[in-house]
Amino acid sequence: MKKLIKYPFQKIYKFFLWSSGADLEILKQAPTDNSKYFGIGGTIIFTALMASFAGGYAFFTAFKSSILSIFFGLFWGALIFNLDRYIVSTFGVGDGKKTISKQELLEAAPRLAMAIILGFVISTPLELKLFESEINAEIDKQIAISNQKLENEYSATSNDIIVNYRSQVETLKSSILNREETLKNKRKEYEQADEDQRMEWNGQGKTGKRGKGPYWEELNQKAQRLLVQLENMESNYSRLNEQDRAKITELQNKIRIYEDDKISDIESHKRVQEQNNGLMARLLALNRLCFEETEQYEIVDGTKQLTGVTTSRSIVWYTKWLVTILFIFIEIAPILFKMMTERGTYDDILDRIKHEAKVKQLLLQSNINQEINTAVKVNTEKNEQKLNSELLANKELLESISKAQAQIAQVAIQEWKKEQLEKVKTNPSTMIKS
Repeated sequence: MKKLIKYPFQKIYKFFLWSSGADLEILKQAPTDNSKYFGIGGTIIFTALMASFAGGYAFFTAFKSSILSIFFGLFWGALIFNLDRYIVSTFGVGDGKKTISKQELLEAAPRLAMAIILGFVISTPLELKLFESEINAEIDKQIAISNQKLENEYSATSNDIIVNYRSQVETLKSSILNREETLKNKRKEYEQADEDQRMEWNGQGKTGKRGKGPYWEELNQKAQRLLVQLENMESNYSRLNEQDRAKITELQNKIRIYEDDKISDIESHKRVQEQNNGLMARLLALNRLCFEETEQYEIVDGTKQLTGVTTSRSIVWYTKWLVTILFIFIEIAPILFKMMTERGTYDDILDRIKHEAKVKQLLLQSNINQEINTAVKVNTEKNEQKLNSELLANKELLESISKAQAQIAQVAIQEWKKEQLEKVKTNPSTMIKS
């Protein structure tokens, strides 16, 4: 049972040691250094875990997909783990002292720069999560400001148009009312004239006589004249009122369409703004939260007037940078610890192995060079022997040629001598003359 419990912890322990970038075979020979490399490996692992959470959250903020966010978070954590392990493993133990020298800082500068950049990359998504509620409130605030600005812009541009349309509508309505009032008065005037002529006809009028008479004729003509005017007025006013009502309907439709378009555009803008809560929007919101604007007022002539706006850092700014510095320190901690760590058994064994490997390589290189030199020397000697043999053979050949030429010359001389003697014997006078 103890073995079953101990086995997984041994695997985790070895994984932490391996994560530190140390050679496990060498650590077996230096057990006193295990705790040091266990701590370095743990820092690297937990940094990678935080990077995984940060990367997954950032990806989810951008793409709203849980499955893809999990895969990206694991990938991002593995990437940061590999980079941290590489940075730590490629940095040696330094000068072996507890203090950090200037030379060590210069040597570690590229790795420290990489670690600082990784610290920024890891901390930013976690800062977004840490201030999530404040960021959401800031985004809602900016959306409301943007929507209000759009409404104000629409109001500024549409007020003149709508006011003009409504003014035309009111003018047309007023014209219709005026016509109706005029028509009403004209009808009353006719009804009164008709009533007067009927009363005069019935003997209840001004003259008190029944039936036709001069005065009744006058009243009757007046009533007929007013009736014609009333009928003409009703016909004309009815036509004009119909035209004006049609214009009113047209103008009201234009107003309604314009307002509907305005509302539609505003609603569309609001929907777009509400969806604008991705990674970039959150980063901008966080940046705005880092600063506060304070309005400055002065009392001028008894009136409070705005004189300016000052910008100052908010508590969010300080908190954000504290979180960033914390992650940067976590990221560079393994390198700093290695620079401050004294040399141990592991480092001595590692140096010895490196030295042995270097000596072996130098020896192998020396042996190869020696073999090459020997081969060159042997080849040179062979060439010299071959050349000497050729020179000796050439010398003997030249001597043979020289002897052959001498013999040929001797034979030629003897033959010439014989030929001359024969000439003398046959013709002595020729030889004497010559």
